[in-house]
This record gives sequence, structure tokens and C-alpha cells, in this order.
Amino acid sequence: MKHDQFLTEMIRSELVEIVGQQYVSIGESDKLVYSTDWAWMPQMWLDRGQRLHPPDFIVHPGSAEEISEIMDIANKYRIPVVPWGGGSGSQGGALPIFGGILLDTKRMNRIISIDEKSMTVTAEAGIIISQLEWAVNEKGLTFPHYAASSNCATLGGALAPRGTGTVSTKYGKAEDMVLSMQVVLPTGEIIRTPPVPQHAAGPDWFRLFLGAEGTFGVITEATMRLDYIPEARYLRAILFDDLTKALEAGRLMMTRRLEPFVIRLYDHASTASRVKKILGYEYQGAYMVIGFDGDPELAALQEKKAMQICSALEAQDLGREPGEKWWEHRYDFYYPPQNLKLPWMYGTTETVTTYDKIENLYWAEKRAVEEGFADLGIKFIGHFSHWFHWGVMLYSRFIVEDPPEDAQDALRLHNQIWNTAMQAVIANGGMINEHHGVGLKLSRYMRKQYGEAWPMMLKLKKSLDPNGIMNPGKTGFGF
Repeated sequence: MKHDQFLTEMIRSELVEIVGQQYVSIGESDKLVYSTDWAWMPQMWLDRGQRLHPPDFIVHPGSAEEISEIMDIANKYRIPVVPWGGGSGSQGGALPIFGGILLDTKRMNRIISIDEKSMTVTAEAGIIISQLEWAVNEKGLTFPHYAASSNCATLGGALAPRGTGTVSTKYGKAEDMVLSMQVVLPTGEIIRTPPVPQHAAGPDWFRLFLGAEGTFGVITEATMRLDYIPEARYLRAILFDDLTKALEAGRLMMTRRLEPFVIRLYDHASTASRVKKILGYEYQGAYMVIGFDGDPELAALQEKKAMQICSALEAQDLGREPGEKWWEHRYDFYYPPQNLKLPWMYGTTETVTTYDKIENLYWAEKRAVEEGFADLGIKFIGHFSHWFHWGVMLYSRFIVEDPPEDAQDALRLHNQIWNTAMQAVIANGGMINEHHGVGLKLSRYMRKQYGEAWPMMLKLKKSLDPNGIMNPGKTGFGF
């Protein structure tokens, strides 16, 4: 939002009254830092020397009560409010594209309680996930949301886009682990959801805030489910010559309730490129890592049953060493120097669907992208990494090693590739996203994804946020 100097100072003074001088910034260097998250679009824009859209004010609140007062100011002046956790999102979900107030929640990082009997932890939403994990580890417990971003992402940042961690196949996504939340609504009310999510006292309305990415309010506190640190963890790698057989092996492990904590299946292209580069294995085929944990005898039996399934589907057992090496280096795929980065153009067009549709969806998206942009030498790779009883998530990616230098041309091409990929996903029964969030990048697809249900979503937004101040431009909602 554009303000003259007088009005800017008036708003800044009001914010200072709430949180203190040291927790409000309008400095140009701070604005630049908060103008980009980890999405390719703003990273490229910055790299090409283009001006980003900065926030007008960066505010570091210390409590839900302070956020409530900030909402009062935002509504009074009709200025946007954008919640910010660790800034690790990859879809532009935290970009302050309309300026306004950027709420960095990391001051709100207290662990309020650890309940060892009910196996829960209650913490403020600004705590870094790894710090939460280290605290509960001291009591022999684990918060099993092992996302690649755990060293920088916050608890609220895991809940807002319905995030997923490496071991979600057994332990669930962040949305499966949350029992209750405190939320500041766009109009300033501080509410608490029911103390447990599974009950029959009316509809499960608290899930409105999961996946809303800050457009329905600010998550300020959450009570999360914990598990015991497993006594044993068994990993091994398997190689399939056929993707169909590999997908069937994963499906059978899940539908027969063998409870693997991980099934990571790389397509042929990923096996030949990413697995080779990062793990050093030169395999041809579909490379799969499976893992079982918990009680040693039970985990060993589950692994034995899983290997019988794989053997019946003509898989090659590669042994424990390649599986354990993958576990030790599982985050190397996403961090320098091995991660995808500029000057390459790339995007993670991940999706999820049921078992009966997943393979057709994979091939349809792959053909659409590779054939539609063959002149660019585009690469399409994918792995299947978060499995459910009913289906599986496809973590698909496109890579262009020599994109246009001009920023406008590059952004247009990036959008064209995404358009092609998402049209193929929706046409083949997939969702536009499984865990990275909708953000800015996929906002335009929400109407098409939800169809006749979209007007209901708009009514919910208008009811909760009558002035449209909360994270405008994201998850399909305008300003």
C-alpha cells in the first residue's frame, strides 16, 4: 500500500505503542529481506535486479494480544497483514505483494507445556521446528514432522499450508498431529479451538485455519501430538525396473497396513540424475527406499512382509547401506550445493491423488511438460514420497537449465510451464498441491480446483475478514 510520509509515521507510531520501538522497522534493508521467500519467482526477480514489493512495516509481536491490537490498526487503515514464520515457503505464500504490515512471529517461540501422559506439547507458533524437537527429545519423545525446512520453518509455518515431513507416511502430516490451536481472527478476536479435534460437538471448524495460509487469521499457539523416539529404525533400498510395479509395491504396503515410516520412490529420471548426483549410485530404474521403526521385533516383521511384496513384483534388494545412506543425506537434495538454484529455472509442481489415478497423472503431466517445451530442453523428474491408505503424493519438478535472461520473459515462461503442468494435474484427477501450499503461485487455480464450492469459500473469507486485509492475493483470495 502507498502512504505519504505523514500517514506512514502515524501508523508506525501506533505499532510502536503496541510492541515497542525495537520491534517495528521501516528500514529499507529490512524491507528487502522480507520481500522474498524461497519461491523461484521473487528469487529470480531479485537476481535480475528488479524491484520487489516490500512491506511497509515489519512488526515482531510478542503475544496474541499484541497481534489483536495490530489487527485493529490494520482494519482502521485498511492495510494488509501478512504472517511470516521462517520465510522458507516455496510458493510465494508470505510475499507482501500489496505492502502493509508483515508480522514476523518468531518472538513467539515459547514451549508452554509438555504433557508426557497425553503425549502432547503446547507451544507458540513462532518456534522453530527443530528447537521444538530438541526440547521434547530430552524427555524421550519426538515431534515427527521431519521436514527439510525444519531448521528454519516455524510451527505455524507447518500448520498454515498443511505441511508434510519425511516420515508422514506413518506419523501423518502437521494437520494430523495438531489437537488444538489459538488463532487471532482478522477482526482481532482471540479464539481457541476445541481441546481435541475428534469429537461430535458440531463440525470440525478449526480445520478452516489449516491450509488457509494466513488468509483466515494468524495461528499463534498449537497443541501437537508427540510420539516416543523409536527403539529401532530399519531402512533398505530396492530397485524396480518398472514404475508400475514399484507403485503397486508401495500401494500394497499401505493398504495391508504394514506402517512404513517412509516410502521414497524415485522415477527413472530422478534415479539417473538426483540419486546419482547426491548419493553416488548409478542405478537404472525406479529407486525405492523403505523404512520401518518402533519395536524392533514388530518393525523387523513389517519389513519382512514388505520385502515379500517387493520380491513378488520382481524387485532387486539393494540392502541396508543404500537405504541408510539416503536417510543420512535425505536433506542434501534441498540445500546448497546440491539443491536446484539460479540461474536454472525450476518449479515443484507436486500433487496428490488416489492409487487408481496416480500413474496416469504422472505420465500425463510428464508428457504435457516435456512435449510442450521440448525446444527448451526441459527436464521433468518426480518422486513419490508421502503415502496414504488411499493414494500417494507425486513430488514432480521441472528444470530449465538455460532460461531467458530478461526477467519479464523468464517469469512469463515460468507461468506458462506451471499452467501446462497444473492443467494436466487437474484434468487427471489431481490436486494442485499436497503440502507446499497454494501461496501466490497457485492462487489462480483455486477457483478451477473447487468449482461450484468456490463461492462458499468466498463467503467464509468475507465473513471472517470483511475488510480483506489478511494475506491478500494468496489461496485464491484478492484484496
